[in-house]
Amino acid sequence: MSFCFSSINLWCSKNLVDLEYIVWEIMSSSKENIKYFDDPEEDDVQYVIINTCWFLSSSRDEAEKTIKYYDDLWKKIILTGCYVPVRDDDFLKTLNNLYRVFPIEQSETVSKKIFDFKEKKLQNYIENLERLNDTKKAFIWSWKNTRFPFNSPYGYEFVKISEWCDNRCSFCIIPKIRWNQTSRPIDDIIIEIKNLVNLWVKEIEIISQDTTRYGTDLYGEARLFELLEEIEKIDLDFRYRLFYLYPDILTLNHLKKLKNFKKFIPYFDLPVQHINTKILKRMWRFYDDKHIFALFDFIKYEFKDAFLHTNFIIWFPWEWELEFQDLLDFAKKYEFDSVSMFGYHDEVLASSSKLDKKVNDKIIQKRVDIMWKVLNKIYTKKEKQRKWKEFIGFIHNYDDKKVYVRCEYKAPELDELDKIPIQNIISGNIKIGEKVKYHI
Repeated sequence: MSFCFSSINLWCSKNLVDLEYIVWEIMSSSKENIKYFDDPEEDDVQYVIINTCWFLSSSRDEAEKTIKYYDDLWKKIILTGCYVPVRDDDFLKTLNNLYRVFPIEQSETVSKKIFDFKEKKLQNYIENLERLNDTKKAFIWSWKNTRFPFNSPYGYEFVKISEWCDNRCSFCIIPKIRWNQTSRPIDDIIIEIKNLVNLWVKEIEIISQDTTRYGTDLYGEARLFELLEEIEKIDLDFRYRLFYLYPDILTLNHLKKLKNFKKFIPYFDLPVQHINTKILKRMWRFYDDKHIFALFDFIKYEFKDAFLHTNFIIWFPWEWELEFQDLLDFAKKYEFDSVSMFGYHDEVLASSSKLDKKVNDKIIQKRVDIMWKVLNKIYTKKEKQRKWKEFIGFIHNYDDKKVYVRCEYKAPELDELDKIPIQNIISGNIKIGEKVKYHI
């Protein structure tokens, strides 16, 4: 029997890593006539893996719309990801083509279960999911598992160093979906990075939910910088970037170490959410404005080519004019290269949903628009400063006239590509994934 399938990853890069392992689990099974298609709408595709998100109400809506869309196309749906442990059972019961439901904890055995073509009732899945929800332990992949490297043609791959989170930020529901932090051993991560670089991957994107706290569950203390020291010892040609450096236990001594690491790309992703200390306390963030100022001042002074990325939540409960002005001043002072911005809204499982002093979405959007005007002015200024300068980057796509390049200092899937005339390539081959020198 043939098994022609495709996949869809919704939202985050951490989910994408899971999907890469799941796809390889299926591709490497002993069954014959297995074929993977890039386009899930291809006529020959029988099965579609939908790897879902449940972090925000918008991501839940996207998950259900995507599931319904492929159900209406009469594709057999294999459902996994963060939506699964907190799914809407009533919605799932409306589907005609739900073929399998896989919590991420079962993904390593997906190939053993997916070819069981006996029909299973939805109620069996739901009862099984309820039992899994009692485990409260995150699942981690090992280097012994092989992945289907979707991004390696573009020169990069994500590496998860730990799963999920011990923080209890008042606005966040991740620990309630995927449970507490579970770190991978340092040796395990090093082997995986070597394997990926030997597959011609030139850039490693290190991710977790709280990268700064890597290892606290496994070693009794944070071991991120011990991990980075081991990565620096790898005698291969590559560089790496760090995502989700939560600032509460990040110190100036840590930043000094980063300055001495040769393979480190000075991309600083510090998700501060706000700068007003009163708001930070209500968010259950354990730092204040002085700590944040000290970190960013050091970065701006010591890393001349630093790229600054952060996250803002706009109009969190009790954010009035003074608190919002603090955030505007903060954005202007440090002139961030990239900001991910969210207007606050209640999540049912989040503690912040019980707070008072909230405003409606229309008022929140006005304040979001004000912040975007400030940020776009900064972005425009920075873009003008890049004119006629030389950069290193990876070709993402091209046509007869234009080349789309991801600058080495910009993050894949997050920051904008440089769209340049083909004659602006100074050196390197015009080929997807190639590392080139170019000017704006």
